[in-house]
Amino acid sequence: LAPREHRTAPSSLIYMADFSQPLPGTAGALDNNGSVKETLKSVLTREFWRNAAESLSSEKALRYRTLAKSALNPLEFSKPAQAEVLPRVISNGFKFLPIYTVAVGVPLALYTLLSSWWLCIGAFAICGTWGFAYGMRREAASLDIAGVPVPKPLACGGASLLLMLLTGMISAFAYAAVLGAVVALPHAALHKVPEAGGFDEESAALNAAIPAASIVA
Repeated sequence: LAPREHRTAPSSLIYMADFSQPLPGTAGALDNNGSVKETLKSVLTREFWRNAAESLSSEKALRYRTLAKSALNPLEFSKPAQAEVLPRVISNGFKFLPIYTVAVGVPLALYTLLSSWWLCIGAFAICGTWGFAYGMRREAASLDIAGVPVPKPLACGGASLLLMLLTGMISAFAYAAVLGAVVALPHAALHKVPEAGGFDEESAALNAAIPAASIVA
């Protein structure tokens, strides 16, 4: 038998694959990844942190500083009469709610969250759900669930509620909220009721003092 000859294809029939264009269906993913990268880059710029520093000196931030100063002022504490306990607790509870949330509520919530693996998994899953909806799918107005378009707030809210029920996060945070209220109760009962408009007047004075100080400097 005569040996077979191995023939090669003509050079005119040999083509190289063109990878200069993205494959079908990957252009949107590349755009979303680019938007996430741009967002991360903007956080690392000086302009972002300069704007954040300027927002801390706003009127609202000054009011919170005055509120914290009043909450820690020992001259504003006194032993209440029996008839003053409930009005003090109600008034100070609403007035110092931001202070109680940051100083008591957030640490208790973090301690409760880190005390169980299920709570940690649920928290990561909820963050991943919202991050996917508003990070990777930022341009989309809705999410397709089983072929049905659902608005992103409704889809993420429903998924978050389901995850919180499955992992026991609702009962854990309810326990943390009750414990935080018990911890903040003595402060609310012993602190004098702030005068109406006192915080606003002091905040306005501090806000007016900032431009004057900058001019002198």
